[in-house]
Amino acid sequence: MSNDMKSSKDGPVARDYDVWLAAFAERGWTSFMERLEQVVVGKREVIRLAGLAMLSGGHILLEDVPGVGKTLLARTLAQVAGGSFRRIQMTPDMMPADITGSMMWEPSSGSFRRIQMTPDMMPADITGSMMWEPSSGSLRYSEGALHANVVLADELNRAPARTQSALLEAMEEGTVTVDGVTRALPQPFLVVATQNPIAFEGTYRMPEAEMDRFAMRLSLGYPQADQEADMLLRQQEGTPLRRLKPLWSPEEWQLLIERVRQVHLDVVLCRYMADLADGTRCHPAVKLGVSPRGTLALMRVAQAHAWVEGRTYAVPEDVQAVALPVLAHRLLLQREASLAGATEEEVLAEVLLHTAVPGFPTGAKGAGRPAKPMRQPEERGRAASRYVSPRTRPVSGAPARSAGSRIWFGGLFR
Repeated sequence: MSNDMKSSKDGPVARDYDVWLAAFAERGWTSFMERLEQVVVGKREVIRLAGLAMLSGGHILLEDVPGVGKTLLARTLAQVAGGSFRRIQMTPDMMPADITGSMMWEPSSGSFRRIQMTPDMMPADITGSMMWEPSSGSLRYSEGALHANVVLADELNRAPARTQSALLEAMEEGTVTVDGVTRALPQPFLVVATQNPIAFEGTYRMPEAEMDRFAMRLSLGYPQADQEADMLLRQQEGTPLRRLKPLWSPEEWQLLIERVRQVHLDVVLCRYMADLADGTRCHPAVKLGVSPRGTLALMRVAQAHAWVEGRTYAVPEDVQAVALPVLAHRLLLQREASLAGATEEEVLAEVLLHTAVPGFPTGAKGAGRPAKPMRQPEERGRAASRYVSPRTRPVSGAPARSAGSRIWFGGLFR
């Protein structure tokens, strides 16, 4: 992307907003997709959703079995985005020093040397800590692994709870607090975490408060045979990641996030997203529904979806297209529903299928391509299921019946 997109202190962005939006949707977004598909083969939908999360300013959780490309996708996102990158390899009983090392005074040389420590990780080694500086006779702050634009937390659920808790403030507020002093992290700031399914040996259950801070949970799944063969051909002379060049600078990436948040949201669309969240909270199969933080993440990602579609306004179809990966991981099902084989994706798909959708005219005012006609209920269910995680099963729709201003449902609904 060119530098003429950047804004200055003396005035607005140099290029016209609508023209620049159309140029990005037609060329910039296409370039992003093409570069990632050179490395991650056959996962176009997952790449698209990960890109939307980046444009929305959210964090990404990649959950799947080992060896399917979770870490590769995370590293590819970081390399395309430019900026600084750090990786944290989580293990059980991990010490913070395994991430940053420790600084030790070495009298013989009059300097510090780095030493690698062993197990039992502490949060301070992620966020940073205070170090004694003999030359000045005072403490100095030693940055932790979170001080980067893109942080890869590999196998996050192999770290104990006290280590995972160090990420909460960073992911929500973009800051870390050490010894009572709050320090800002580089902006933009993206955490890409990978985790193995909870049934795997040596994994810890991720707290709900931490899970809720991820804008999306994505699963890659195994590739098809022809896709895997294509991957082997591309890897003959080494990983394509080495040849991948950044598409954005950190400043341009931050500008993209700011522009996405200017996408117009009608009040009835905001009410629609609130009704979806309320539908999960009232569902009899759900113990813990979508939080207001989850609704906010849905709004941001829907804005990003509208923007890459070439529009300066969002419509219900944008919400439906991203609802499953944005909201499903925030649901906690009742024990009875889990034992009956229900999944979070299945419950959310039913909520989407039966929540009343506001009507938007096909020629809605705004720049970019016109919005598509609204889908019928059964079509909305198929659209929401475009991204299908390994946990998703087909949902049998149940007829909705109106009762005054309320809509009551059959199926899993009372």
